[in-house]
Amino acid sequence: MKKVAAILIGLLLFAQESLYYETPVFNIPDTNTSEINSTKNSETKSVFDNNETIKEEEIVLEDNFVSLKPHVKVCVVINKKRFFKFVPSIINSLNAYLIYKDVDYELKVFDINESIEKINGECNDTIIYSLNKKYIQNLSEYNNSKFYIPIFNKKEIETNTTNLYFGGIDYKEQINKLAEFIDDNKAISINENTNLSNKLFKYENELNLTIIPYEYPNINYNDLNNSFVFFNTRTAKTAQVLSKITYYELETKLQLASQINYDPLLIGITQPDDVKKLIIANSIIHPPLLIEDYNLIINTDIKYNWLNYASNILLNKIYNNQTGEENFYMNDFKTYIFDNQILYKIKLYQIINGAFKEVR
Repeated sequence: MKKVAAILIGLLLFAQESLYYETPVFNIPDTNTSEINSTKNSETKSVFDNNETIKEEEIVLEDNFVSLKPHVKVCVVINKKRFFKFVPSIINSLNAYLIYKDVDYELKVFDINESIEKINGECNDTIIYSLNKKYIQNLSEYNNSKFYIPIFNKKEIETNTTNLYFGGIDYKEQINKLAEFIDDNKAISINENTNLSNKLFKYENELNLTIIPYEYPNINYNDLNNSFVFFNTRTAKTAQVLSKITYYELETKLQLASQINYDPLLIGITQPDDVKKLIIANSIIHPPLLIEDYNLIINTDIKYNWLNYASNILLNKIYNNQTGEENFYMNDFKTYIFDNQILYKIKLYQIINGAFKEVR
C-alpha cells in the first residue's frame, strides 16, 4: 500500500512544470538520556485528586526522525514542441523507475529554451531530450555537471568529453547484423521522410551493397519480388507494405527491419503470411519485470519503447552516482555503461504464433 500511494503521488505531481516527490524528512534528536528524562519530568506528571481521578497532562513530543532513504535529484530538459506526444510517457517512465527504487526524489522538468546555467543551479545530473547535435556538443563546456542523452548513440556525436553519457540504440550495428543474411549484391530499401528513416538509409548505403531506395507509398512492388527488403518505415506503413506483398503474391527473399519495427502493433495489424519472412533486430533484452510492471501501472512502457528503456538505464546510472554505487555496471538492468555509452546486445526476432520469438 505504501508503494501504491507513492505511485499515486507521482502521478499527481506529473502535471506540474517542476515535478517533485519527497517523503517527509525529519531531524534525529539528541538522544542524551538525562535530557530525555528531564523532558519527561517537566512535561509529564500524574496528579491524584482526592483518590477519585487521575489527571495526566498532555505529553508533547517534538522528537523528529530522518528518513533513511537515499535522496535523488534529477533535472529533465526536453524540447516540448518537438516531443509533445512523448512527454507524458517519458516523464511517467522516469517516475516509475524512481518509485521502484523507493527513494526520496525530486524530478524537475525544463523546456529546451531554459538556460543551462539555471538548470545547473538546480541539478548536477540532467537528462536531455533534443535532436539538436550542436546543442548537445555544447554541453561539454559545462564540465562540472553531467548530462545524459537517451536519444543519440555516442557514435553519432563528435565529442570526447567525459561529462556526457549516451543511451541511443546502435542502429548501425543492427543494420550490419541484418545485412549478414543478404547473399546477393543488392537490396531494396523502403523509406519515409523522417530523421530515423534517413539515418537507417544512410547506414544501409554504407554497406558493400547496391541499395535501391523507394519512399513510401511510391513503391514499384514488382521490384520487391526475389529481393532482400529493408524496412525503414514506422509500424503502420511497414504493415501496409507487407500486406500488399502478400496480396500481389510476391516472393521476397527476406524482409529486414531494425528496432523501428519491434512493436506489438505489428503483430496486431498483420496476418501470419505477411510476416513469415520478416526478421527484426532488437536491443531491449529482457527488461526487469518489476520495473516493467511499475511502468505499466502508470501507463507507460519499457518493453517495446526503447527511448523509455534507455532513459531508465541512464537513471540507474544517476542513482548509482548519487548513492555511491557501481559506476559502470547498471545492476537493475544487468548491463554496462562503458566509455560513456550504454552497451546494447542485439538479438534477432521473428513473429511466430502471434508473438516475437528470438531466432538468433
